[in-house]
Amino acid sequence: MFARIGLLALVATSAPTGCEKVFGDGSQDAHNPGTALGSYQVTANSTSNTCGLGALGSQASWQFDVTLSRDTGVLYWNNGQAAIAGNLADDGVTFSFDTSVIQNMRDPNVVGRPPCSIARADHAEGTLDAPTGAVSSFTGTLSYQFAPTAGSNCADLVEESETPLVLQFPCGFSYAMTGKSASIAE
Repeated sequence: MFARIGLLALVATSAPTGCEKVFGDGSQDAHNPGTALGSYQVTANSTSNTCGLGALGSQASWQFDVTLSRDTGVLYWNNGQAAIAGNLADDGVTFSFDTSVIQNMRDPNVVGRPPCSIARADHAEGTLDAPTGAVSSFTGTLSYQFAPTAGSNCADLVEESETPLVLQFPCGFSYAMTGKSASIAE
C-alpha cells in the first residue's frame, strides 16, 4: 500500500558531523547502524485525512514493526529494508524524520494518458520514553502529503473522474502512533 511504505522504505538525510557517519569506519553493520534500542510494535490511528477514506492506501488504523537504534544526534528507524536516519534532539528523546518519494501513477504499458506523478512527503516526530539505556515505548505522529509533480496531469485520479483515487490534490493524512517494545508487547 502506498501509505504503508512511508518511513518504511526511504532513506532520509541526517546531519552527520564526521565522515564516519557517511562512509562508516568498518566497525558497524551497515544495515543496523548505531546502538540498538530494540524492536517495537507500532499502532497508528488516523487523526486526519483530506485524501478520502482508503485513498492512496490510507486506513483508519494499522500496525507495523520497526527496529530502532541511536547514535549521537541520530535515531535510526529500520523496517527491515532500510535504516532511515532521523534527527534525535539533544534531550535524547525528541526525534523527527522527513522523507519523500515520487511515484509514477501510470501503468507504463498503457499509452494515451497524460503523464501523472505524485510527490509524497512523509514526516514523523515523537518522543522516546528514555534518553539513555532501554526504551520501552515511544509516541508520536506520522503524516503523509501528496501532490502532483510539475508537468503532471492527474485530473483522472480526482473524485470527479470516472475512476477516482482521491478526493482532491494536494491532500494528506496523519496518524497518532504508539510504539511498544516487542518484548513488552508480547
